[in-house]
Amino acid sequence: MTATAARPETSVTAWRSPMATSYLLVAGTTILVLLGLAVVLSSSSVTSIRTDSGNAYSHFITQVIALVIGLAGLAVGSRVSPTFWKRVAPFALFGSIGLLILVLATGFSSGGNRAWIRIAGFSLQPSEVAKLGLALYLGVVLSMFRHRLTNLKYVMVPGGIVALGVLGLVLAGRDMGTAMVMLLLVAVAFWVAGVPARFFGLFGAFAGVGILVLLNSGETRIARIMQWASGSCEDIQACWQSTHGTWALASGGLWGLGPGMSREKWGWLPASDNDYIFAIIGEEFGLIGTLLVLAAFAMILIAVTRIVTRSTDRFVQISGAAIGAWIVGQATINIAVVLELAPVTGVPLPLVSSGGSSLIMSLVAVGVLMSYARHEPGAAEAFAARPSVVRRSLAVLSRGRRRG
Repeated sequence: MTATAARPETSVTAWRSPMATSYLLVAGTTILVLLGLAVVLSSSSVTSIRTDSGNAYSHFITQVIALVIGLAGLAVGSRVSPTFWKRVAPFALFGSIGLLILVLATGFSSGGNRAWIRIAGFSLQPSEVAKLGLALYLGVVLSMFRHRLTNLKYVMVPGGIVALGVLGLVLAGRDMGTAMVMLLLVAVAFWVAGVPARFFGLFGAFAGVGILVLLNSGETRIARIMQWASGSCEDIQACWQSTHGTWALASGGLWGLGPGMSREKWGWLPASDNDYIFAIIGEEFGLIGTLLVLAAFAMILIAVTRIVTRSTDRFVQISGAAIGAWIVGQATINIAVVLELAPVTGVPLPLVSSGGSSLIMSLVAVGVLMSYARHEPGAAEAFAARPSVVRRSLAVLSRGRRRG
C-alpha cells in the first residue's frame, strides 16, 4: 500500500525537478537526429548515385560531417552560461547580416531562392545563422527596454527596426519560407517580452499587406496557393510533389515498409531528403515513426515552456521562447505542407532534413536551450547532487565484491 502510493509522488517529484528540462531536450533531439540520419541515408542515396559517380554515400557523409560540427557546437554551447550568449548576441546578429548582404552580392540560387554562399568549397545558408542571432539579439534589447515596451518608439528601436532589416534581406533573396519562420520567431519574442496586443494588430495588418505584395510578385507562389486552396489537381506537374508525398505517407500504413524500403525516393518524390523527408519517414516507419517525430518535437516544446516559465532572467525567457518558436514552428510548417494542410513553402524539418547549415545551427540552438536549462533555479544544485554514472557503477561493483 505504501509502496504503491509512493510511485505517483516519485514521478511528480521527477517532473518538477529542474533536471527534467535538460532530459526532455536531450531525448527529443536524440530521437530526431538518429531518425533523421537513417532516413537521409535512405532517401539521399539515389540522388548521390546519379550525381556523384555512383557513390551512394556522398550526401550522407556530408550530413555526418555537419552533425559532428553541430554536436560540437551543442556541447560547447550547453556548457557556457546565459551571460555568454547575451554577450555574443550582437556579434552573431550583425555577423549574419553581413553574410546575408554577401549572399545578395555573390551568392547563388537553388530552387528559385538566392540564399547560399560558398566558403572554402562548402555551401552556407546565412539565414540559418541569422535565426539564432536574431533570437539572441531580441532577447537582449527587449529585456533591456522591458519597462518601456508600451511605447511604440521602444518597440521599434532597436528591436523592430533590426528585425525588419533582417527580414528584408531574406526576402530580397526570395526565400519566403525562411522569412515566415523568422516572422514567427520575432512575434513570439515580442509577445513574451510583454508588448501590448494592440501593436500586434497593427503589425499584423502591415504584414498582411506585405505578404499580398510578395505573393503577387511571383507567379509560382500564386500557382501553389491556388492549387492548394482549390484542392483539385488539373495540372499534374503543379501538384506532383504534394501528391507523391501523400502517397508515401499512405503506403507506409501503421508500421511502414521498413528502413531503406521507400519507393517514392526513386525519383518520384522531389526533395525527399529535405523538405519532404517527413513523407519518407511515414513511408518507411509508418504512422508509428511519424508519431515519434511529433512526440520528439512535443518534448522540445515542453522543455522551452519550462524554460520560459521557470527562469527569472528576462533575456533567457525571451530568447528561449524565440528559439523554440523557430524550431517547433518551422517543424509545424514543414509537416503541415507534407500533410497538404498548407501550400508548399520550402522549409526543412529541423534536426531531421539533410542540409548542413540547418542541422548545425539547429543543434547549436538546442545547445543554447540546454545552457538555459542548466541554469534554471535549482538546476546546478540538482546536477551536482546527482551521483554520476561512473560513481554509481563503482558503488554497485564494490557491493558485489563485499558480498562475494
